[in-house]
Amino acid sequence: MCASFLSAYLLSSIANRTELFWSAKTSLVPGSQISMNDLVPKRAAIPGGANAYISTNSNVNHFFVLRAMSPGEFLPVNSLSVVAKIAMSSVPISVHTSDLPFDIQAGQEVNLYHVGDSHLTKEIGPPELVLSHAYIQGIDRKGQNLGGDLTLTIFVNARSIMALLDATATGRVVVVRVNG
Repeated sequence: MCASFLSAYLLSSIANRTELFWSAKTSLVPGSQISMNDLVPKRAAIPGGANAYISTNSNVNHFFVLRAMSPGEFLPVNSLSVVAKIAMSSVPISVHTSDLPFDIQAGQEVNLYHVGDSHLTKEIGPPELVLSHAYIQGIDRKGQNLGGDLTLTIFVNARSIMALLDATATGRVVVVRVNG
């Protein structure tokens, strides 16, 4: 009887070998640089995990993100780079609360459309796509409950900054979540 308990214990301990891997603490967007505050160690038993995911033995501070990752997601080995592949910038914009989905969150992928505003210009044309597949880096919702504007920080390719700022100067920006 003791031998059966001992063998069951040994088998379960051998089968339950977990390792520590880095996991995203917050949403990570492509082009952003990782700080250790963005990560949390998580223990998991993943077959082949040592080859597929980044162990906590690896220092990934100041690496760059190559693809979007959700909070709680383990960091795949091929999702980070030592060098920035694209020059990215954080751009704050003001958006009417009615011009974005009510449940939008940081880390989500969005398309931004320019819509003319009769208060800013007399020439109003059809809506125009300004940016596609941009990422929301942060949301300041202080004005949302009062029906005012809120501030979005959009993480965009540095080449797209002027088009985005021009759109905010000559009209409204409507934020559309990318699904799929």
